Amino acid sequence: MFDAIQAANKLSLHAYQERASASNQFKDKPDAFNQLRFGFFGEIGGILAAVKKSSRDLGPAEQASVTEELGDALWYLTTVALECKHSLDEVGTAALHDLQHRLNISNNHAGGNLTFETFDGLVGYCRAQVDALPRTDTLRELGAHCGELMSASTAGDLVSHSKLDLLGSLLADMVLVCAQFGLKFTSVAEGNLAKFESRWPPKGTPYLRAFDGECPKLERFPRQFTMRFIEIPGQDDAPYVIQQLNGVNIGDRLTDNRTEADGYRFHDVFHLAYIAHLGWSPVIRGLLKLKRKSKPQVDRDEDGARAMIIEEGIATWIFNHASRHRYFADTATGKLDLSILKQVREMVKGYEVYDCPLWQWENAILEGFKVFRQIYEAGGGDVNVDMDAHSISFSPVTEVETVEPVTRPKRPMVVGAALPPVDKKEA
Repeated sequence: MFDAIQAANKLSLHAYQERASASNQFKDKPDAFNQLRFGFFGEIGGILAAVKKSSRDLGPAEQASVTEELGDALWYLTTVALECKHSLDEVGTAALHDLQHRLNISNNHAGGNLTFETFDGLVGYCRAQVDALPRTDTLRELGAHCGELMSASTAGDLVSHSKLDLLGSLLADMVLVCAQFGLKFTSVAEGNLAKFESRWPPKGTPYLRAFDGECPKLERFPRQFTMRFIEIPGQDDAPYVIQQLNGVNIGDRLTDNRTEADGYRFHDVFHLAYIAHLGWSPVIRGLLKLKRKSKPQVDRDEDGARAMIIEEGIATWIFNHASRHRYFADTATGKLDLSILKQVREMVKGYEVYDCPLWQWENAILEGFKVFRQIYEAGGGDVNVDMDAHSISFSPVTEVETVEPVTRPKRPMVVGAALPPVDKKEA
């Protein structure tokens, strides 16, 4: 009955499992089972918190939150099942049997190659029965089944057929929560795929094309260039930084603008990293007189003052966070706090750079701070930007400068976390 709605272009549970497993950072780790089920428990808690007033319909913000939480819960349930030697197809078949029992219908699905459309089709066919189920009962059962999962001692406890039924019941609970709050299970799964592949891309995923690629040459960022940072002592011992491109001063001289020195005078390094990894920086575009005048709407909105303010706000906000985490000296690629990336992307909503996936933002942030640590330690130098290779790098200046040597301020650099010494391997 429901097999007929499945088509080759529909997202299958097997395909979702393959893609979800590829982004599993806990795979093959000794404590993977516990970490994954704890994550699942947290997502379910988030769902219950978002819909605790379940007698009312969700507003747009609450619905978006529940959609994301359900998607994350699906990811965790999938990876928990794999730790317990069950495929998502097996769990899905168990879920269909569970839904058949709850909705008092016959289901002739023979198993294998289930799609998420199967569940949406089942819900649509049984809309009256689904609507008759109290929402609070569905949420209560979801919480109770989650508690059973938490009570298992090891992954081995969930290998048996009876425990497969528990995983199926959890998936069935999630299908019903989707249906009762006006969500499509297919959309939840697809949204979750987009989210985690934006964060952990499949191998070979290309960078987004440059935003100014179709613009006249005089409105494009140079694809390779070197910006020199020269640090000079001020009259009150507070150093400032001048930037030069091809020997021409760019922008105003910068200081930390803070009583306790923290190196922020070098923060334009971050804007250069945004160019290399995102193809975006309204700030540098303005400084280099590269605003896209041939496209009035782009010139006004994408390259205007508001976009510049947002970019400066992002750089400052991330810098303040990084100062409490050793300026990301110990953060490997793929390990930057997801909440940071999500917040940054939310800040640029409505602008062209919103299209850039989270992994590009992470590369920009981590490589920007790598170069920041190096240039601060050296007291200036060259930053090489390569938009085609999507990289920035630091080069010390070897020739004698025409400015006096810098006298470092005697104050501690920053409250809470001193800048770590540069890693010699990075130099």
